[in-house]
Amino acid sequence: MTRPATMVATTMLWIAASAMTSLVDAQVYKCQDAGGKTIYTDAPCASGGKPLRLQDPTTRAATTAPACGQLLDETRRLAAEAQRDAKRGGPVDTSNAKRRQTLAGEYQRRCAGISRSAP
Repeated sequence: MTRPATMVATTMLWIAASAMTSLVDAQVYKCQDAGGKTIYTDAPCASGGKPLRLQDPTTRAATTAPACGQLLDETRRLAAEAQRDAKRGGPVDTSNAKRRQTLAGEYQRRCAGISRSAP
């Protein structure tokens, strides 16, 4: 084969392999063995285990109530830190204010409609 033909063949092979990896979507089943221990397998369970819905790794992470709680907690922590510094007469930390603003925006964008359960 000539060099351009080899490059074309290699490129086509790479494209085909990439396409196949995105088409292969492994299924995971949650089952219980004879001892009652939870196991995960790629084959359906004899006891009729249900397939798990796994998150598509190519999409953004799903937002959960705990993640929203962490965003809110960190925003509140930074606000309390800014208030403490203001009471002490310290200089305004612009990085703190910017981080708080970023976290508040992220909270609004990701967590609208998700309620946090009481502790």
